[in-house]
Amino acid sequence: MILVAFGTRPEIIKLFPVINELKAKALPFKTLFSGQQLDLYEDVKELVPSPDFSFADSFSGNGKHNSLGMSFIKICQAAERLFSDHHFDMTIVQGDTTTAWALAQMAFYNNIKVAHIEAGLRTFDVESPYPEELNRTLITQVACLNFAPTKQAYDNLVNSGAQSIYLVGNTIVDAVNYFKARLHLTAGQSNKVLVTIHRRENHAYMAKLFDELQEVASKNPELELIFPMHPNPNVTKHQSRLTADNIRVISPIGYPDMLRLINQARFIISDSGGIQEEATCFNKKVLIVRAKTERPEVIEMGLGLLADKDIQKVIDWAKTPPKSIKKSPYGDGDAAQKIVRIVSEFVDKKKKTGKNNEAGL
Repeated sequence: MILVAFGTRPEIIKLFPVINELKAKALPFKTLFSGQQLDLYEDVKELVPSPDFSFADSFSGNGKHNSLGMSFIKICQAAERLFSDHHFDMTIVQGDTTTAWALAQMAFYNNIKVAHIEAGLRTFDVESPYPEELNRTLITQVACLNFAPTKQAYDNLVNSGAQSIYLVGNTIVDAVNYFKARLHLTAGQSNKVLVTIHRRENHAYMAKLFDELQEVASKNPELELIFPMHPNPNVTKHQSRLTADNIRVISPIGYPDMLRLINQARFIISDSGGIQEEATCFNKKVLIVRAKTERPEVIEMGLGLLADKDIQKVIDWAKTPPKSIKKSPYGDGDAAQKIVRIVSEFVDKKKKTGKNNEAGL
Protein backbone atom coordinates (compact mmCIF):
# COMPACT_ATOMS: atom_id res chain seq x y z
CA MET A 1 0.00 0.00 0.00
CA ILE A 2 1.23 3.49 -0.93
CA LEU A 3 0.47 6.55 1.22
CA VAL A 4 0.31 9.96 -0.48
CA ALA A 5 0.70 12.75 2.09
CA PHE A 6 -0.20 16.42 1.73
CA GLY A 7 -1.02 19.28 4.05
CA THR A 8 -0.84 22.50 2.05
CA ARG A 9 -2.43 24.02 -1.02
CA PRO A 10 0.73 23.75 -3.19
CA GLU A 11 1.19 20.09 -2.26
CA ILE A 12 -2.34 19.24 -3.35
CA ILE A 13 -1.92 21.10 -6.64
CA LYS A 14 1.30 19.22 -7.41
CA LEU A 15 0.11 15.84 -6.16
CA PHE A 16 -3.34 15.57 -7.73
CA PRO A 17 -1.83 14.50 -11.11
CA VAL A 18 0.07 11.74 -9.28
CA ILE A 19 -3.10 10.64 -7.47
CA ASN A 20 -5.01 10.60 -10.77
CA GLU A 21 -2.30 8.46 -12.32
CA LEU A 22 -2.30 6.03 -9.38
CA LYS A 23 -6.05 5.64 -9.88
CA ALA A 24 -5.65 5.20 -13.63
CA LYS A 25 -3.11 2.42 -13.07
CA ALA A 26 -5.33 0.83 -10.38
CA LEU A 27 -2.48 0.87 -7.87
CA PRO A 28 -3.50 0.54 -4.21
CA PHE A 29 -2.99 3.78 -2.30
CA LYS A 30 -4.37 5.89 0.52
CA THR A 31 -4.23 9.65 1.02
CA LEU A 32 -3.41 11.67 4.11
CA PHE A 33 -4.22 15.31 4.87
CA SER A 34 -2.03 16.61 7.70
CA GLY A 35 -4.16 19.68 8.40
CA GLN A 36 -1.22 22.08 8.09
CA GLN A 37 -3.17 24.60 5.99
CA LEU A 38 -6.75 24.24 7.12
CA ASP A 39 -7.66 27.74 5.91
CA LEU A 40 -6.43 27.13 2.34
CA TYR A 41 -7.49 23.50 2.02
CA GLU A 42 -11.00 24.48 0.96
CA ASP A 43 -9.62 26.16 -2.19
CA VAL A 44 -8.24 22.93 -3.64
CA LYS A 45 -9.87 20.01 -1.83
CA GLU A 46 -11.94 19.10 -4.89
CA LEU A 47 -8.76 18.25 -6.80
CA VAL A 48 -8.18 15.15 -4.66
CA PRO A 49 -10.40 12.44 -3.18
CA SER A 50 -11.58 12.89 0.39
CA PRO A 51 -8.53 11.89 2.43
CA ASP A 52 -8.48 8.42 3.92
CA PHE A 53 -6.65 9.81 6.96
CA SER A 54 -6.66 13.31 8.40
CA PHE A 55 -4.82 15.03 11.21
CA ALA A 56 -7.00 18.15 10.86
CA ASP A 57 -8.44 17.82 14.37
CA SER A 58 -4.95 18.47 15.73
CA PHE A 59 -5.00 21.94 14.12
CA SER A 60 -8.59 23.00 14.80
CA GLY A 61 -9.69 25.71 17.21
CA ASN A 62 -6.90 27.73 18.80
CA GLY A 63 -4.31 25.80 16.86
CA LYS A 64 -5.12 27.53 13.58
CA HIS A 65 -1.83 29.43 13.50
CA ASN A 66 0.64 27.10 15.16
CA SER A 67 4.34 27.75 15.47
CA LEU A 68 6.65 25.74 13.25
CA GLY A 69 7.72 23.58 16.14
CA MET A 70 4.19 22.90 17.35
CA SER A 71 3.00 22.04 13.83
CA PHE A 72 5.91 19.65 13.41
CA ILE A 73 5.24 17.97 16.76
CA LYS A 74 1.52 17.54 16.09
CA ILE A 75 2.11 15.99 12.66
CA CYS A 76 4.84 13.68 14.00
CA GLN A 77 2.68 12.48 16.88
CA ALA A 78 -0.29 11.78 14.62
CA ALA A 79 1.94 10.09 12.02
CA GLU A 80 3.43 7.80 14.66
CA ARG A 81 -0.05 6.66 15.65
CA LEU A 82 -0.99 6.16 11.99
CA PHE A 83 2.10 4.12 11.18
CA SER A 84 1.60 2.00 14.29
CA ASP A 85 -1.92 1.08 13.20
CA HIS A 86 -1.49 0.73 9.41
CA HIS A 87 1.10 -0.83 7.13
CA PHE A 88 2.46 1.06 4.13
CA ASP A 89 5.13 0.03 1.67
CA MET A 90 5.93 3.62 0.77
CA THR A 91 5.07 7.19 1.71
CA ILE A 92 5.10 9.81 -1.05
CA VAL A 93 5.82 13.38 0.02
CA GLN A 94 6.12 16.49 -2.11
CA GLY A 95 8.29 19.56 -1.83
CA ASP A 96 9.59 21.10 1.36
CA THR A 97 6.76 21.74 3.80
CA THR A 98 6.57 20.88 7.47
CA THR A 99 4.17 18.12 6.43
CA ALA A 100 6.64 16.66 3.93
CA TRP A 101 9.54 16.60 6.39
CA ALA A 102 7.52 15.34 9.36
CA LEU A 103 5.95 12.48 7.35
CA ALA A 104 9.28 11.59 5.76
CA GLN A 105 11.02 11.43 9.12
CA MET A 106 8.30 9.40 10.80
CA ALA A 107 8.07 7.03 7.85
CA PHE A 108 11.83 6.50 8.05
CA TYR A 109 11.58 5.81 11.79
CA ASN A 110 8.92 3.20 11.04
CA ASN A 111 10.92 1.47 8.28
CA ILE A 112 8.65 2.77 5.53
CA LYS A 113 10.29 3.79 2.26
CA VAL A 114 10.06 7.48 1.30
CA ALA A 115 9.63 8.86 -2.21
CA HIS A 116 10.30 12.58 -2.60
CA ILE A 117 8.64 14.50 -5.44
CA GLU A 118 10.28 17.80 -6.46
CA ALA A 119 13.57 16.84 -4.87
CA GLY A 120 16.86 18.65 -5.26
CA LEU A 121 15.82 22.30 -5.14
CA ARG A 122 18.48 24.31 -3.34
CA THR A 123 19.52 27.86 -2.47
CA PHE A 124 22.26 26.52 -0.15
CA ASP A 125 21.10 29.00 2.50
CA VAL A 126 19.05 27.49 5.34
CA GLU A 127 17.52 30.87 6.11
CA SER A 128 16.22 31.46 2.57
CA PRO A 129 13.64 30.15 2.12
CA TYR A 130 12.98 29.46 5.81
CA PRO A 131 12.35 26.70 6.86
CA GLU A 132 11.88 25.05 3.47
CA GLU A 133 15.55 24.85 2.54
CA LEU A 134 16.32 22.78 5.62
CA ASN A 135 13.19 20.63 5.22
CA ARG A 136 13.98 19.53 1.69
CA THR A 137 17.64 18.95 2.46
CA LEU A 138 16.69 16.65 5.33
CA ILE A 139 14.16 14.74 3.24
CA THR A 140 16.94 13.96 0.77
CA GLN A 141 18.79 12.11 3.53
CA VAL A 142 15.96 9.62 4.12
CA ALA A 143 14.33 9.28 0.69
CA CYS A 144 14.91 6.10 -1.28
CA LEU A 145 13.45 7.63 -4.45
CA ASN A 146 14.25 11.22 -5.43
CA PHE A 147 12.30 12.76 -8.30
CA ALA A 148 14.13 15.81 -9.66
CA PRO A 149 12.16 18.38 -11.68
CA THR A 150 15.15 19.80 -13.60
CA LYS A 151 18.72 18.95 -14.56
CA GLN A 152 20.05 21.42 -12.00
CA ALA A 153 17.99 19.79 -9.24
CA TYR A 154 19.26 16.40 -10.44
CA ASP A 155 22.86 17.60 -10.19
CA ASN A 156 22.24 18.98 -6.70
CA LEU A 157 21.02 15.55 -5.62
CA VAL A 158 24.00 13.78 -7.16
CA ASN A 159 26.37 16.13 -5.36
CA SER A 160 24.59 15.51 -2.05
CA GLY A 161 24.90 11.72 -2.30
CA ALA A 162 21.15 11.07 -2.66
CA GLN A 163 19.81 7.62 -3.56
CA SER A 164 17.95 6.61 -6.74
CA ILE A 165 17.64 9.94 -8.55
CA TYR A 166 15.28 10.33 -11.50
CA LEU A 167 14.86 13.37 -13.75
CA VAL A 168 11.10 13.44 -14.36
CA GLY A 169 10.04 17.09 -14.70
CA ASN A 170 7.67 18.90 -12.38
CA THR A 171 4.07 17.86 -11.82
CA ILE A 172 3.09 21.54 -11.91
CA VAL A 173 3.19 21.28 -15.71
CA ASP A 174 0.87 18.28 -15.52
CA ALA A 175 -1.50 20.33 -13.35
CA VAL A 176 -1.42 23.39 -15.62
CA ASN A 177 -1.97 21.30 -18.75
CA TYR A 178 -4.92 19.57 -17.08
CA PHE A 179 -6.63 22.91 -16.50
CA LYS A 180 -5.58 24.52 -19.76
CA ALA A 181 -7.53 21.84 -21.58
CA ARG A 182 -10.60 22.16 -19.35
CA LEU A 183 -10.68 25.94 -19.05
CA HIS A 184 -9.85 26.50 -22.73
CA LEU A 185 -7.12 28.96 -21.77
CA THR A 186 -5.48 30.68 -24.70
CA ALA A 187 -2.72 33.27 -24.70
CA GLY A 188 -3.97 36.48 -23.17
CA GLN A 189 -2.69 39.75 -21.78
CA SER A 190 -4.07 42.85 -20.13
CA ASN A 191 -2.75 45.51 -17.77
CA LYS A 192 -3.53 43.28 -14.80
CA VAL A 193 -0.62 42.45 -12.50
CA LEU A 194 -1.01 39.39 -10.28
CA VAL A 195 0.49 39.92 -6.81
CA THR A 196 1.09 37.22 -4.20
CA ILE A 197 3.32 37.83 -1.18
CA HIS A 198 3.20 35.61 1.90
CA ARG A 199 6.50 33.83 2.63
CA ARG A 200 7.60 33.50 6.22
CA GLU A 201 11.03 35.08 5.60
CA ASN A 202 9.22 38.17 4.25
CA HIS A 203 6.98 38.67 7.30
CA ALA A 204 9.49 41.01 8.96
CA TYR A 205 9.57 43.16 5.82
CA MET A 206 5.89 43.05 4.90
CA ALA A 207 5.27 46.74 5.68
CA LYS A 208 8.12 47.72 3.35
CA LEU A 209 6.86 45.41 0.62
CA PHE A 210 3.31 46.75 0.84
CA ASP A 211 4.68 50.30 0.61
CA GLU A 212 6.58 49.21 -2.50
CA LEU A 213 3.34 47.89 -4.03
CA GLN A 214 1.63 51.16 -3.19
CA GLU A 215 4.42 53.06 -4.96
CA VAL A 216 4.23 50.80 -8.02
CA ALA A 217 0.49 51.41 -8.27
CA SER A 218 0.79 55.17 -7.77
CA LYS A 219 3.55 55.61 -10.38
CA ASN A 220 1.97 53.25 -12.91
CA PRO A 221 -1.73 54.14 -13.02
CA GLU A 222 -2.23 52.12 -16.20
CA LEU A 223 -1.59 48.93 -14.23
CA GLU A 224 -4.26 47.12 -12.21
CA LEU A 225 -2.73 45.18 -9.32
CA ILE A 226 -4.80 42.14 -8.31
CA PHE A 227 -3.75 40.82 -4.89
CA PRO A 228 -5.38 37.57 -3.62
CA MET A 229 -4.26 38.05 -0.03
CA HIS A 230 -2.94 35.14 1.99
CA PRO A 231 -4.99 34.74 5.22
CA ASN A 232 -1.91 34.74 7.50
CA PRO A 233 -2.33 37.67 9.95
CA ASN A 234 1.31 38.63 9.42
CA VAL A 235 0.24 39.52 5.90
CA THR A 236 -3.32 40.80 6.32
CA LYS A 237 -2.44 43.29 9.09
CA HIS A 238 -0.67 45.48 6.51
CA GLN A 239 -3.58 45.72 4.09
CA SER A 240 -4.42 49.31 5.12
CA ARG A 241 -1.16 50.46 3.47
CA LEU A 242 -2.66 49.68 0.06
CA THR A 243 -4.80 52.72 -0.73
CA ALA A 244 -4.26 53.26 -4.46
CA ASP A 245 -7.37 52.96 -6.62
CA ASN A 246 -5.62 50.54 -8.95
CA ILE A 247 -4.84 47.97 -6.25
CA ARG A 248 -7.60 45.40 -5.78
CA VAL A 249 -7.26 43.12 -2.76
CA ILE A 250 -9.36 39.98 -3.03
CA SER A 251 -9.85 36.84 -0.95
CA PRO A 252 -7.80 33.72 -1.77
CA ILE A 253 -9.07 32.14 -4.96
CA GLY A 254 -9.27 28.59 -6.24
CA TYR A 255 -6.63 27.14 -8.50
CA PRO A 256 -8.54 27.43 -11.79
CA ASP A 257 -9.18 31.13 -11.12
CA MET A 258 -5.52 31.62 -10.23
CA LEU A 259 -4.50 30.13 -13.55
CA ARG A 260 -6.95 32.43 -15.33
CA LEU A 261 -5.31 35.40 -13.62
CA ILE A 262 -1.82 34.22 -14.56
CA ASN A 263 -2.98 33.79 -18.14
CA GLN A 264 -4.46 37.30 -18.26
CA ALA A 265 -1.66 39.07 -16.40
CA ARG A 266 0.80 41.42 -18.05
CA PHE A 267 3.32 40.23 -15.46
CA ILE A 268 3.47 38.87 -11.91
CA ILE A 269 4.91 40.08 -8.60
CA SER A 270 5.36 37.17 -6.20
CA ASP A 271 7.48 35.41 -3.59
CA SER A 272 5.82 32.07 -4.41
CA GLY A 273 7.86 29.17 -5.72
CA GLY A 274 4.95 27.54 -7.50
CA ILE A 275 3.98 30.71 -9.35
CA GLN A 276 7.52 31.01 -10.71
CA GLU A 277 7.00 27.59 -12.27
CA GLU A 278 3.45 28.28 -13.46
CA ALA A 279 4.59 31.52 -15.11
CA THR A 280 6.84 29.51 -17.44
CA CYS A 281 3.77 27.61 -18.66
CA PHE A 282 2.18 30.91 -19.73
CA ASN A 283 5.31 32.81 -20.84
CA LYS A 284 4.83 35.48 -18.16
CA LYS A 285 7.50 37.52 -16.41
CA VAL A 286 7.81 37.34 -12.63
CA LEU A 287 9.37 39.86 -10.26
CA ILE A 288 10.54 37.49 -7.54
CA VAL A 289 10.19 39.20 -4.16
CA ARG A 290 13.11 37.32 -2.67
CA ALA A 291 16.90 37.65 -2.48
CA LYS A 292 17.46 34.06 -3.69
CA THR A 293 15.52 31.45 -5.59
CA GLU A 294 15.83 27.68 -5.79
CA ARG A 295 14.35 27.90 -9.28
CA PRO A 296 17.21 29.48 -11.27
CA GLU A 297 15.79 28.11 -14.51
CA VAL A 298 13.15 30.87 -14.46
CA ILE A 299 15.84 33.55 -14.32
CA GLU A 300 18.09 31.86 -16.88
CA MET A 301 15.29 31.77 -19.46
CA GLY A 302 14.55 35.48 -18.98
CA LEU A 303 11.18 35.18 -17.26
CA GLY A 304 12.32 35.87 -13.70
CA LEU A 305 14.18 38.66 -11.92
CA LEU A 306 15.09 38.81 -8.24
CA ALA A 307 13.56 42.04 -6.96
CA ASP A 308 14.26 41.36 -3.27
CA LYS A 309 12.53 44.25 -1.45
CA ASP A 310 12.92 46.91 -4.15
CA ILE A 311 10.01 46.21 -6.47
CA GLN A 312 9.63 49.68 -7.96
CA LYS A 313 13.27 49.85 -9.06
CA VAL A 314 12.84 46.95 -11.49
CA ILE A 315 9.26 47.51 -12.62
CA ASP A 316 10.36 48.62 -16.10
CA TRP A 317 11.93 45.19 -16.68
CA ALA A 318 8.62 43.54 -15.87
CA LYS A 319 6.65 45.86 -18.14
CA THR A 320 8.81 44.93 -21.15
CA PRO A 321 7.19 42.01 -23.02
CA PRO A 322 9.05 38.69 -22.69
CA LYS A 323 10.53 36.76 -25.55
CA SER A 324 8.53 33.73 -26.63
CA ILE A 325 9.63 30.40 -25.18
CA LYS A 326 9.01 26.99 -26.69
CA LYS A 327 8.19 25.17 -23.48
CA SER A 328 8.59 25.24 -19.71
CA PRO A 329 11.94 24.08 -18.30
CA TYR A 330 9.88 21.91 -15.96
CA GLY A 331 9.01 19.30 -18.55
CA ASP A 332 6.31 18.25 -20.98
CA GLY A 333 3.52 17.42 -18.54
CA ASP A 334 4.22 13.70 -18.13
CA ALA A 335 5.96 13.84 -14.74
CA ALA A 336 3.15 12.02 -12.92
CA GLN A 337 3.26 9.13 -15.39
CA LYS A 338 7.01 8.75 -14.93
CA ILE A 339 6.78 8.97 -11.14
CA VAL A 340 4.00 6.40 -10.82
CA ARG A 341 5.76 3.97 -13.15
CA ILE A 342 8.98 4.16 -11.10
CA VAL A 343 7.16 3.93 -7.77
CA SER A 344 5.17 0.90 -8.99
CA GLU A 345 8.31 -0.88 -10.18
CA PHE A 346 10.08 -0.11 -6.89
CA VAL A 347 7.23 -1.37 -4.71
CA ASP A 348 6.82 -4.54 -6.80
CA LYS A 349 10.54 -5.25 -6.61
CA LYS A 350 10.51 -4.68 -2.85
CA LYS A 351 7.62 -7.12 -2.39
CA LYS A 352 9.29 -9.80 -4.50
CA THR A 353 12.57 -9.36 -2.66
CA GLY A 354 10.78 -9.60 0.65
CA LYS A 355 9.06 -12.87 -0.34
CA ASN A 356 12.36 -14.34 -1.49
CA ASN A 357 13.98 -13.39 1.80
CA GLU A 358 11.15 -15.01 3.74
CA ALA A 359 11.61 -18.19 1.73
CA GLY A 360 15.32 -18.23 2.49
CA LEU A 361 16.26 -17.79 -1.17
